[in-house]
Amino acid sequence: MEGKGRLRVVLGALESEVMGVLWQAPGALTVREVLDALNEGRSEELAYTTVMTVLTRLTTKGVLSRSRRGRGFAYTPLAEDEAGAAVQEVLNRYGDAAVAHFLHASAASPTAKERLRRLLEDG
Repeated sequence: MEGKGRLRVVLGALESEVMGVLWQAPGALTVREVLDALNEGRSEELAYTTVMTVLTRLTTKGVLSRSRRGRGFAYTPLAEDEAGAAVQEVLNRYGDAAVAHFLHASAASPTAKERLRRLLEDG
């Protein structure tokens, strides 16, 4: 990890999805909470152990911290979502024009559309 919350590690596709879920959360999430969020709207659900492995690897890479919650752990991102912050800034600055552009650009990606929807709801 670099200073100021910048990621120096390269994340795989599933790792990026996991980070997206954690960045959207108001606080730390358990494996089950991350799994439920990831499986929402999926045709093929991920296994609990798959998500647990990804969270453990992200912790080992220094991208997440974990703390005890009950018999398991809750995970928190150590780096900020710089891309999400940049998108939010564009939305705040350009409003409807930015929304139209993002919708057009994300037409092929249901994940991108869902993330945009969440940003708009939270903003």
